[in-house]
Amino acid sequence: MIGLEIELSLPPFSYFLAGGLSLGYIVLLLTTFRNRVQIGTSQNWLIALLFTALLAQAIHIVHPRASEGPYAALFVAGITQPAIGVYLISLMLIVFGAYTFRYVQRSGALILLILGAAWWIAVIVAGFTVPNQAILGQAGWLVQAFRQPIDVPSLVAIGGWTVIGVLAFATAFTASASARLPEIGNRALFWVVVILLVMLGAVLGVSGDETLKQVGWIAQFVGLTGAVSGAISHRVFDIRRAARMGFSSILVTAVTAVMILAALLIARGFNPTGSGLILLIMLAIAVAILYVPVRAVMRGLADRTLGSPVEDSAQVARRYSQDIAGVVELDELVDVSMKTLRDALRVRRGCLMLATRDDDETLRVEPMYNGMGDLPADLRGWIPKNSGVYRTLYEQRTTLLQFDLEYNRQYTDSAPELLSFFRQLRMGAYAPIAVPGQLIGILAVGQKGNDEPFYTRDLEILATIANQTGISLRNARLVNDLRTASDSMQVLNVDLVKTKERLEKLDSVKSDFITVASHELRTPLAQIRGYTDIIETMNDQGILSADQVGSMTLNLRKATDRLERLIGDMLDVSQLDTDAMDLRFAQTTVENVMRLAIEPLTESIKQRKLTVMARHLHGLPPIQADMQRLVQAFRNVVLNAIKFTPDGGRIDITASLQNNTKSGSDEILIAIQDTGIGIDAKNQDLIFEKFFRVSDPGLHSTGATKFLGAGPGLGLTIARGVIQGHGGRIWVESPGYDPRELPGSTFFIILPVSPPEDAKRVMPFESGTTSASEPHRIGASV
Repeated sequence: MIGLEIELSLPPFSYFLAGGLSLGYIVLLLTTFRNRVQIGTSQNWLIALLFTALLAQAIHIVHPRASEGPYAALFVAGITQPAIGVYLISLMLIVFGAYTFRYVQRSGALILLILGAAWWIAVIVAGFTVPNQAILGQAGWLVQAFRQPIDVPSLVAIGGWTVIGVLAFATAFTASASARLPEIGNRALFWVVVILLVMLGAVLGVSGDETLKQVGWIAQFVGLTGAVSGAISHRVFDIRRAARMGFSSILVTAVTAVMILAALLIARGFNPTGSGLILLIMLAIAVAILYVPVRAVMRGLADRTLGSPVEDSAQVARRYSQDIAGVVELDELVDVSMKTLRDALRVRRGCLMLATRDDDETLRVEPMYNGMGDLPADLRGWIPKNSGVYRTLYEQRTTLLQFDLEYNRQYTDSAPELLSFFRQLRMGAYAPIAVPGQLIGILAVGQKGNDEPFYTRDLEILATIANQTGISLRNARLVNDLRTASDSMQVLNVDLVKTKERLEKLDSVKSDFITVASHELRTPLAQIRGYTDIIETMNDQGILSADQVGSMTLNLRKATDRLERLIGDMLDVSQLDTDAMDLRFAQTTVENVMRLAIEPLTESIKQRKLTVMARHLHGLPPIQADMQRLVQAFRNVVLNAIKFTPDGGRIDITASLQNNTKSGSDEILIAIQDTGIGIDAKNQDLIFEKFFRVSDPGLHSTGATKFLGAGPGLGLTIARGVIQGHGGRIWVESPGYDPRELPGSTFFIILPVSPPEDAKRVMPFESGTTSASEPHRIGASV
């Protein structure tokens, strides 16, 4: 067996430093394994990064003796400890660049890893194949790479490092600038510092200079320690706050130094004995007196330059307590709380959310006010009582950051819908508003005006305001609930009065139906009875001729037809009540249906000297309909117009094709407009109810087409049922009732070209989802 001879290749300090840092990387690897739950899916990337860093560090402890034995050939080929160090550092930087994309939650890590692997192979190949080149990693190789003759392997390595560094810095800075939350932006800035330490440490660590190498190893280890810390904990070192405090300290120190220097220069001109000593003492006192206010001014200037100062929590609480004293209106309470938050925390926006218990397991949260931004009107969320959000806000009574919701593993069990709700709020911090035994609200604030994160003092002020809001919010909600209940009672009372009036009318309709029905039934029955008596008497006397028989049988037929129509209408209404009227659909046209509906009324129209005009019916697309039933419905509507239009009046029938904006289907709108007496607004809904009649039933007169003649009040009821059975709608519009001015009425009918799938049977008229009097305009969509 050939033994591997090793030697200490570095001075003692470098040897121990390399060994100690190698042990440090092993500790970082073990720490990563122990905290793999907190790290999550990025664990493998971090392990690969630390492992390559460990190899790159460990190579500096020992190496094969290159000048003797079987390793001499390797030395000729360029395989030396410094070159291996460059190769391993290059591999570590590739993994570090890919992990940077993962850390700032940007895509492209795998692509960078593939391209980096190709570059790394190119570095190794160049080191093996290019002859007479300077060996990688030797002292001064970074400078020698740019001199003549040009060292290709060194240039390839340095170029790759430059690309990785630029990509890493650009990715981190972009993530910081586009961050939704200041805490996320701070994580990106923290990673910028990590990138700086790792990149600088990597380059110095293989520079070949002993001192620079030691500095580089330490810087790289510190940077990777920060990387592990940032992966384990979602909260990292606050870069912005450190910069602000450093700037403030430098400014105050500089002013202090200037004042001391000025005092020393002035003191040089005094004799320390006698009056000179007294003057020195007075000078010292004057400088001390000036130092305190100057220092305060400089500190305030630094705070205003890099960050807005926050008021003392006790002062804020005292002023807020005075402002909300006696406030019982919910809107006023919210205005006061939002103003206090703006003044105390310098936040851009905020809202107060009401928490209501839906059941024993869920709490409903609704933003009821947004003082500094717009929120969706229907935005609401449900917080389960077994969630981490509920435990933090209610059981622990502590504030909650949006940053914690997204990065803290404590809230990974939260429902995606709940996390989406909080994300849509675009807030930064939440504080519970609670009373004994109940969480009644949440006070939320958005980002600060200077985009700083919320510090402990900020959260204390937010929690203080939320605590003081509890009692006032409960009282305001009670007052608001009472006012809402009072308003609801008033609306309910109005509805009850209207319902009472409607029921009274319908009750009278039922009573009047007996009068109307008896008249409608007795008239044809009286005719039948009278003619049968005449026929019997004349037959007994033997004076009955054939002409007389024909005349009387014709009258008998008219009476039986009238009786049959009445009974048929009543049967149709009963079918509507029981949803038993079958509709058999077939293709037809509105023009054909309207023609069949009007033709039997032609003679009556002539006798009444009415003008009936039908326009724009030709050219409409065919429809699917039950022709017999639709003819019946149209005829009933036209008959209604004839009855309530005086002699010499006009009836216009028009139709048009339109598109339903909700369903996207085509439909036909038919308008039947008359110049009659009109319909009172309060009756425009009731006329579609069965048995309803506008006129006094005591003045009932028989006549299907006679002016103000009336039947049992079933025609429009049947028309509505048939039209609704086709998936359509019918309603009436009229300026009002006036038998002198004759304002007229217009009945609108909408029929879909293709009825919906459920329009196979007529729906019960009581269950119609649309009021017959719903105000629609011509061309409006259902």
